[in-house]
Amino acid sequence: MTKTAEDGRVARGLRTREAVLDALHELYREGRLTPTIQELAAKVGVTTRSIYHHFPDREALAEALAQQQRERHPDLLAARRVRGTRTERVEGIATHRAELFETVAPVRRSALAMMHATPAIQTQQTNMAAHLRRQLARTFETELSALDPEAAGEVLELIDLHTSWDTWDRLRIWQSLSAGRSRQLVIDLVTQALER
Repeated sequence: MTKTAEDGRVARGLRTREAVLDALHELYREGRLTPTIQELAAKVGVTTRSIYHHFPDREALAEALAQQQRERHPDLLAARRVRGTRTERVEGIATHRAELFETVAPVRRSALAMMHATPAIQTQQTNMAAHLRRQLARTFETELSALDPEAAGEVLELIDLHTSWDTWDRLRIWQSLSAGRSRQLVIDLVTQALER
């Protein structure tokens, strides 16, 4: 095989891999949270054998999709410390979480549907929750350090709950609130928790 032919084959393989991940994401957006490999192959227009060539199992698919999300949304997933006045920090955290959760919603819902059977997804979700909690501890370090350790722990628990995916999903899906209204409620809840 010539170098040119080999390069072309590698490029086709990368395109197929990306197409599979994009199709999987599209199926998630359509509400099909646990599509079969056959459904995925039909969506891409390839054989199931081609899917398995790139992704030997669901765990490999989940890991690749998580990697794609990290590459496409590095700033959102970085969850950096928010600076400014307390009001600016509260609003900054609420804005960050709104953007993050709206962006990852389809993948997140699928991850929750498959988490019980996929250790890689369990690990990803646990790590992300810990990462977001550390962001809160760094962002509100001034307020938390002014409290005794028990009270600081309670406040951190509250703001972690108020800024969590679970709260966001409840506001957006179960209570049918807009992203803007949900963001404002998160601001109000975090502000109240910090004023305890």
